[in-house]
Amino acid sequence: MVRHGPTRHGIPSFRCRGCGRRFVAAPKKGPVPEERKDLIRRPLGKRLSLRAIARVVGVSRSWLREFVNGVYDQMPWEPGPLKKRAARS
Repeated sequence: MVRHGPTRHGIPSFRCRGCGRRFVAAPKKGPVPEERKDLIRRPLGKRLSLRAIARVVGVSRSWLREFVNGVYDQMPWEPGPLKKRAARS
C-alpha cells in the first residue's frame, strides 16, 4: 500500500501495489444496509424511475443502476409470445 495523493475533495488516498485499487483510509459512507435494499426493491416492482428511487432512498444513481442490474440478472425471464402487428393498408 502506498500513498497516491489526495482525492478531488482533498482527502488522502492510497493505492494497493498488488491490484492497483485506489481507496481512502476512512470512507465517510459504508455499504448499503439490507433494509435499504429491501426498500429499493419495492418501488422497482411499481416501475418507478431510477432517478426518483435514488432521490427518495438517498443512494447514488450509479450504485442503484449496478444494484438493479444485479437484481434483474437473478430473476428468471422468459419471453412471451410475439404479438402480431396490424397490417397497414
